[in-house]
Amino acid sequence: MKKDIFKTMIKAVFTIMAVICMATSVQASAAGDAIYKAIKNGDKSVDVSSFHMKPKQAMDEYFNVVSANPDLFYVDYHVDCKFDTQSGECKELICGYNTSDIKGARTKFDTAVNTAIASAKGLAAKYDQAKAVHDYMIENFDFSADGITAYDIATKGKGNCTAYTGFYKAAMDKLGIPCKVACSKDMGHEWNLVQIDGNWYNADITWDDPIGGSGIIYSNFLKSDNLIKMGGHFNWTVDGNITCTDTKYDKEG
Repeated sequence: MKKDIFKTMIKAVFTIMAVICMATSVQASAAGDAIYKAIKNGDKSVDVSSFHMKPKQAMDEYFNVVSANPDLFYVDYHVDCKFDTQSGECKELICGYNTSDIKGARTKFDTAVNTAIASAKGLAAKYDQAKAVHDYMIENFDFSADGITAYDIATKGKGNCTAYTGFYKAAMDKLGIPCKVACSKDMGHEWNLVQIDGNWYNADITWDDPIGGSGIIYSNFLKSDNLIKMGGHFNWTVDGNITCTDTKYDKEG
């Protein structure tokens, strides 16, 4: 049988000061599930041949998965794609990891998230739980361009908007509160969308954390799209094209 001819495609490298935005706004897919399981297992490569994707599609899926799942913080932000030169389809994604001790890193990360949600667990209302984690992060974390992942902010106490957003999503996931990542490539910024009592709201923890100041503010916590736009957010995408129309909390903060 004639063997497939593989060629290593251009390495997709993301160096952040900028953020890791989702490539497109997409729903969960079988390819994404396969990529997630492989990375979660610590595999060095993912067989994607059965999904018949072009290289860009495959790498978009990869970055969508990494962006949407902060528990994959140990993934290095580049990926190689091996593809069949005849069909042009991606056959295999080669993953990179930024730590050799994934198990140890996961333990440190889980401990940090569990600490952040400890006070929230005793609260009955999802609103109060989401707010408690918001407050914990502002009191304990600082903005810094030196940290770019949820793991960075969990272990160093500082990070950029991607780090804040990833950590908050990990906390919401553990509390069972639906949470998404909103990303604006034009702004170079990420934040969260949170669902409370059936309605979706914007929650930008980074912008609520005063730089060089003190105190907790709620100017960007559980806000509608209209209000968050008035505050300077624009041109974002989110998985599922979710909109935040409820204005219940717009006057708070």
